[in-house]
Amino acid sequence: MYIDSEKQQQGVPQGPVVPDADKPQTYCNVRAVVLLAGSVRSTNLRRATERFVMDLPLDSQKTILDSWHDHLDDLAYELGLDHLPARVMVNQASDRPTDTNRTGPAEVQFQQDPLDFRGTGGLVSDVAKEYDDDDYLIVATANQVLFTPLPRLFEAMAAKKADVCLLSDRDSRPRGITLIRCGVLRDIASVGFVDLNEQALPEIAKHNRVKVCRYDQPAGMAIRTRQTYLDAVRIHHERMNGKCRLTGCEPDEDWSATFSIIEPGASVDPSAVVHDSVVLAGGRVEANAVLVRSIVGSRGWIGAGESVVDRIESSGGSRRRRA
Repeated sequence: MYIDSEKQQQGVPQGPVVPDADKPQTYCNVRAVVLLAGSVRSTNLRRATERFVMDLPLDSQKTILDSWHDHLDDLAYELGLDHLPARVMVNQASDRPTDTNRTGPAEVQFQQDPLDFRGTGGLVSDVAKEYDDDDYLIVATANQVLFTPLPRLFEAMAAKKADVCLLSDRDSRPRGITLIRCGVLRDIASVGFVDLNEQALPEIAKHNRVKVCRYDQPAGMAIRTRQTYLDAVRIHHERMNGKCRLTGCEPDEDWSATFSIIEPGASVDPSAVVHDSVVLAGGRVEANAVLVRSIVGSRGWIGAGESVVDRIESSGGSRRRRA
């Protein structure tokens, strides 16, 4: 049973959970979580917001990185661990996401990839060299918002008792979370590009137990574009308000405003309408402007009376168009 870190922060007594004797040995052998935050190409969302995806807000109190902290703390308590390393891997040329001074059993460590263009398989193989053959890593895409608690997802994957277990949805689409035993990574080449799913796993499957865990409820949503980010934020707010059905990953089809996020340091006139949109610190929205399903970046500027729909304003674009 997973532990809710938010309840713990509110003072609800909750001690570490000691794994039951009938649970898979995997519970005792998880050594780290590896969050893959690097990418070969910079996305339009990253360029326009000038933010790492993990630094984007989910609500007025929490970023995507904060959400990961909560899930990782809950997983550590589920495993009965006082300390769980979570290694966020970013590109060599990238700055790291903004750290948060969080307390809890999960220790988030930001690390730059030791080599450029190593590929996910090569990167995870390099990390696994620090651990024993029977140790397990949880490897996940960092740029996603989880809708299902990570301990629940781990429990489903661990029950497969496999060397490698990939999480998928009911339609067999991968969900960006893999449980993998370090020993199966030893044969991956120590140099060169190796993709985990397309190159390494077919070879691993020839001699090891590779299974797929199909999870009926949506595990989460990958954040790649303006639309997927705002959809994830909307679902997050619907869940906070008890309105979201977890049978699918689509937000409710209505036009009532679900959220408006205005970061400290943003300037938004009280007469402006911010509908299912995000204004980042430094952004400016003038009087009687209307913002719908859009993002205003740190240098974005929406002029008085303007309407912006389904767009990212990154550097005063609206003001220049008006001129």
